[in-house]
Amino acid sequence: MISSSWRRACSSASWECRNHYTRYPLGIAAVYPELDGIVLRVESEERAAEILFNLLPTYVSDHEVHGVPGLRITRRDRTAVELRVLGAPTRLRLTGLPATLWRNAVARIIGNWIDPNPRLLCWQSSPSAWTDAERAHHARWEDVDDEFTQVQRRGAWLGSGLLRRVALLHTVSNTFFADGYHGGGGTACLVLRSSHARGQGPGPLNIVAALAHRAFGLPLHLKRFRGDTDERLGGDQQFVLGDHGKTAVLDLRAESEQPGPRLDPELWQAILRRLPESGFTEGLSLSVLAGLGAA
Repeated sequence: MISSSWRRACSSASWECRNHYTRYPLGIAAVYPELDGIVLRVESEERAAEILFNLLPTYVSDHEVHGVPGLRITRRDRTAVELRVLGAPTRLRLTGLPATLWRNAVARIIGNWIDPNPRLLCWQSSPSAWTDAERAHHARWEDVDDEFTQVQRRGAWLGSGLLRRVALLHTVSNTFFADGYHGGGGTACLVLRSSHARGQGPGPLNIVAALAHRAFGLPLHLKRFRGDTDERLGGDQQFVLGDHGKTAVLDLRAESEQPGPRLDPELWQAILRRLPESGFTEGLSLSVLAGLGAA
């Protein structure tokens, strides 16, 4: 299990980028789970820079730190960089690019700052220790006695598990775009928004079936469904899944649509070529969806 320090990986690194089209949804070509962390193979230098920009901690104002406090690049090799929260055993390895492009990605994120003052870039100014700003931020927002923190920690397994299975978005369905955000309420909630190529292969039902599978899915069951059970009609669908312990909710909002005007035609053809011809529907029938449609 990835520690709670990484639960922001989905929300910060891969989400709320509605105009950023990639060959693979979220720009992640492959996922390799490990006992002490996770390996993500990213598809481009641009995507690598965006992930690093959102994860590496920066000090913005008094007690305000963006990114994951304590996170540092702890190792570099010919095709990957390794990130860890200082003092934590888990790691995130980003791979798929040669060393020169990783250096370019790091230079790119520094260049994104109007005033790249090294003192404000915690990961650069203090590579082997937490800064005072990071400690203050962590003490304020990660207080174990705080009710919100407790709720988020109980449901942190969902973000971890979903990140480990994010390749489902492009291996069992015709998803061509995805993003999302943290939902509100007294339960940890992730909202995943996905766009699907109309008339091109298996639809979002396959994602839900795989996520709810007893053997390799997550401890989730389908609680509510909205939309048309016939995906060929191209209607929007909403799947709400939760665990029996009521610690977390996954809200999948799927739209069948055409690509936006900002999507390069060559990239769109590359996306179409990698869409799967068949999906995964074991354990989740249309009759089940029909029964939940009125819930």
